[in-house]
Amino acid sequence: MICVNIKAERFEVLDSFRHKDFKEYYKPMADRVVQYAINYMKTRFAEKTVKWERFTWFNLEKVTQPDEKSCGMYIIRWMRHWEGKYNSALTKDWKRIDLINKERECLMLDIILDEENLERERIMKEATKYCNMKNKKKDLKERR
Repeated sequence: MICVNIKAERFEVLDSFRHKDFKEYYKPMADRVVQYAINYMKTRFAEKTVKWERFTWFNLEKVTQPDEKSCGMYIIRWMRHWEGKYNSALTKDWKRIDLINKERECLMLDIILDEENLERERIMKEATKYCNMKNKKKDLKERR
């Protein structure tokens, strides 16, 4: 993930996989994404003068994930806690898979149970049906 931090005049990169060579893996793609962001901001905020040539690349090296499938959770957490600078909440206890999985569960429940979720009632009915079916199967096994 790349954050355009206008105040700090830098492009901040979150690479929780920690590839050894940022330039080899991401720099060409990152340059295109940043150029798109710059063009957008120039048209959207034309009255503000930003010295893009002064911007530097900053890699958040302290943020690493312990597995191959948690990058999305790292990005979500980073967006949630970002304050314009490195924040220790980003890495606190994130080497533990059980806490990552707990965060996944909480995020899923936040999405499903949100009052704005138009599919909430349907999902809750389906989940109840599923749990009832699982309980019936369990009861049948125990009776045998």
